[in-house]
Amino acid sequence: MIKKFLIFAFLLTINIEKSIANDIRDFEIEGMSIGDSLLDHFTKKKITTSIVNWYDRLEKNKFTALALESDKFKQYDFVDIFTKYGDESYKIVTIAGVMYFGNDKEIKDINNCYKKQIIIADEIKSMFKKSKQIGPVKTIFKNADPTGKSSYTDIYFSLADNYHVAISCYDWSDHIKNKADHLYMTIRSTKVDRWLN
Repeated sequence: MIKKFLIFAFLLTINIEKSIANDIRDFEIEGMSIGDSLLDHFTKKKITTSIVNWYDRLEKNKFTALALESDKFKQYDFVDIFTKYGDESYKIVTIAGVMYFGNDKEIKDINNCYKKQIIIADEIKSMFKKSKQIGPVKTIFKNADPTGKSSYTDIYFSLADNYHVAISCYDWSDHIKNKADHLYMTIRSTKVDRWLN
């Protein structure tokens, strides 16, 4: 029997089957899971036009990054996906959702985000008993904002199969015009994490 849990007012839907309760593939963001082919969710044209070059400074030919927007998304403003470089099936190895703050949004401000972050973390702990939590840890953006007024706060969970979950609240100073406060929820492979770092 599959149980459906709703975390943080439609933010993250997780399907849990008792026999595979620690399977990372049971996490879904906008109906997509680790191991899915993006071709089952989008046209090839939509996929190829959503590829971004945000990580071009990193080691080449490892992963392809995509930023996807869709009118069909119900929870997130957009979704980030990583696939292996050259994988023509576009199999998802990392997925993340971004939700911006606002008076008309589920998250109103940074303090609201911190509260929701704890709620999500408690749900993950209760479902994945063997997971290891790190955080919350606050980091100041030194390069992007020399004033030290911008930061992000992470809670990490190490899960099975070399994956982890991160729940992050981004708090940008008002004088940073090209950035928006948001919650970032990701299910990321260790390989992608090492590549990014």
